[in-house]
Amino acid sequence: MTTTVAMVRGKSALLERLLEVRAATERLAAPLSAEDQMLQSMPDASPVKWHQAHTTWFFETFVLRPHLPEYEAFHEDFIRVFNSYYKQVGEHPNRARRGLFSRPSLADVQAYRKHVNEHLERLLERGATPEVEELIVLGMNHEQQHQELILTDVKHALWSQPLQPAYGASAPHPVHFASKAERVDFAGGVRSIGFAGGEFCFDNELPRHEVLLQPFRLASRLVTCGEYLDFIGAGGYREPNLWLSEGWDTVCREAWDAPLYWRERDETWQEFTLSGWQVIDNDAPMCHVSYFEADAYARWRSCRPPT
Repeated sequence: MTTTVAMVRGKSALLERLLEVRAATERLAAPLSAEDQMLQSMPDASPVKWHQAHTTWFFETFVLRPHLPEYEAFHEDFIRVFNSYYKQVGEHPNRARRGLFSRPSLADVQAYRKHVNEHLERLLERGATPEVEELIVLGMNHEQQHQELILTDVKHALWSQPLQPAYGASAPHPVHFASKAERVDFAGGVRSIGFAGGEFCFDNELPRHEVLLQPFRLASRLVTCGEYLDFIGAGGYREPNLWLSEGWDTVCREAWDAPLYWRERDETWQEFTLSGWQVIDNDAPMCHVSYFEADAYARWRSCRPPT
């Protein structure tokens, strides 16, 4: 959920929302052991412990250090250790090596979060300038991005293990009923894209500008898991004519025969979820495919993916 300026208007409301966002990160980490929170299953993922520390680093670096005169850093090395890629702040560790950070410990990271939270409360209770409020709103939206990444990264980390444990207890999954797929025509013309509101947005949503669209036709709903299973059953992963050259090379090199997190057991297709292995819902929207897979499926259906 995106945090906006309108949602946090007023000092007390801003503080309340800030603490809520910070607590949500800790709730996501709570089911995981210290060992779980160290896992980095691929270079593009990060350990949960690192996510907790980096989101704290953001507030310390851009809010507390410049705007709370008496602030004393929790640990001077943290400005370097938990910098992701902000070149203007200074050096940072290699992203692919974050899983090696056995120190600081999880307890130290939790104490770091508490330290920064206490000083953010002090700053806001004293009264913050509009500039500081905007930085805090940015920091909250940044932390909410990392909350999504925590779930994405921990799912891959747990799936990568031999035991493939569940992140949380199995919960009832929504029942999907896919409507009949139809083709919907859209008129072309000059269209405006980009952020047009008066609240929060990230800089990559700006500037708002005009683009020229040619008339196009789009499916009325998303591709379902059942439809993708038809592609698998028809030999889609064995037919090079359906794939882009680099995609087919990847299929052969990685021995792809199904999407990420899918497997077939006793003639039943299953998907690894945060609740562990579940039988695939044929009517659920398809996800966890690469561009190459989406393109091959579309070609099999005599279509193409949207640009």
